Amino acid sequence: MKKLIAVLMVMCLGGCVTTATKPPEGCENSFVWQCGFVPEERELVDLGFATLLTAQPKLKSEVKTRAIQGWRVVQEGTLRGAVVELMGFFEKYPQYAPLALFALQRLDMEKTLDECDQKVLMSMFRNIAIYAGARDQDFNDSLAELDIPWR
Repeated sequence: MKKLIAVLMVMCLGGCVTTATKPPEGCENSFVWQCGFVPEERELVDLGFATLLTAQPKLKSEVKTRAIQGWRVVQEGTLRGAVVELMGFFEKYPQYAPLALFALQRLDMEKTLDECDQKVLMSMFRNIAIYAGARDQDFNDSLAELDIPWR
């Protein structure tokens, strides 16, 4: 049943992935848009964690902690530590989200993040933490302050 849920989630995402999305004004040269991480691969990571947490609910606490830590690291402008926080889950459970692991492995971890990159990646980490049970109080800002540039 868990494998069926994972397959269905990936199939549903297929329709979204085929839709081309333009970067918002001012974000045309941002790393996440230039490398193709947004929107397709970012959605794969979100969906991968939703699948993983459905299949392995005992991981919620650990995912929440790592996602919040990743959110804070991205807020400071770095990517390496943030992505490492997430990749460990997909390396340990590759059967649930192989495309999400591939998407994370493609990110250039030495890249300096601009404001658009930070907003996109902080939103991704926030979503993952919320899937795992985080609340607004777990973050330094309110949801109203977080601008999601592709929605």
